[in-house]
Amino acid sequence: MDIPHETTLLAKAFWSAAVVLGLSAVAERVSLRIAGILAGTPQNLALVYFFVGRDMGIDHVAQSAPHAIASFSATIAFALAYYLGSSRFPRYSAVAGSLIGLVALITVAVMLSTIPFTLASATALTLGTIGIAVWLGREIEVKRVDRPVRYTPMLLILRGTVAAILVVSIITLAEILGPRWTGLLTGFPTIVLPTLLIIHLTYGAAQTHAIIRHFPVGLGAIIPYIMSVTITFPLWGVYGGTAASLAISFLYLAAVALIGPMLKSTLAPSNSRARPCRR
Repeated sequence: MDIPHETTLLAKAFWSAAVVLGLSAVAERVSLRIAGILAGTPQNLALVYFFVGRDMGIDHVAQSAPHAIASFSATIAFALAYYLGSSRFPRYSAVAGSLIGLVALITVAVMLSTIPFTLASATALTLGTIGIAVWLGREIEVKRVDRPVRYTPMLLILRGTVAAILVVSIITLAEILGPRWTGLLTGFPTIVLPTLLIIHLTYGAAQTHAIIRHFPVGLGAIIPYIMSVTITFPLWGVYGGTAASLAISFLYLAAVALIGPMLKSTLAPSNSRARPCRR
C-alpha cells in the first residue's frame, strides 16, 4: 500500500528535526568532538536515499552513487569555508561563515557535476579531500561548552523547524532532478548547517570551529554507506538495504572510536622522555 504524500513529508520533517536537535544536545552536553564526528555520518544521506529509492527506484540510487561520494568533497569545502569566513569576519561571523560556505559548496558542486565519476575515482577524490581537511584542521583549538542553555519548547521548535525545511527541500529537489544531481545534493549540509548555526549563535565561533575540526573524520562513514547501498538495495530493497548499509557505516564509526584515541596517544610525545631525570 502506498504511503500518503503528507505522511512521507511529516516523516522527513520529523527525522531531520530530531537529528539536528540530537546533534545539538550532544555538542552542548556531551562533547563537541563527538558531535563533529556524528555530524559527518549518513543521517541525512540515509533519509534522502530511502525516499528517493522508494519513490524513484533503486536504479536511480545506484546511478547517483559515484556523484554522491564525490559530493562530500563539496561538503568539506563548505565546512572549511565556513571556518575561514567566520574567522575573518568576527563581527558577523555566523552570517559570513554560512554565506561563504554555501558559495564554496555550490561552486565545487557545479564543477563536480561536469565530471563523469566512477565509484573508484569519486572515492579517491573524497578520501583525499578528507585527508587534506584533517591536516588543515589540526591547528583548530578544541573548545567545549561550559554552560549549556536551558531547553524550552520554543527553542526546540525553532531549531527543529529550520532543519526540517532544509531537509524536505533537498529531498524534493533530489527527486525532481536526474541521478547525477541527486548524488550531488546528498552532500548538501542540511544537518550540518543548522547544527553549526545553533551552536554558533548560542555559544560562539570557537565552539563551532571545534565541531568543524572533527567533522571530516565522521565523513569517512559516508563512503562505505554509499558503496554498500549499490549492493544492499538490489538485494534487500530500500528497507533492508538502508538497515544493512547503516550497520556497515556504524562499524566504521566504532573503529574510529577505538583506534582514534590509540593513535593519538601513540603519536603524542611522551612527557617522561621530554623531562630530564630528577633525583
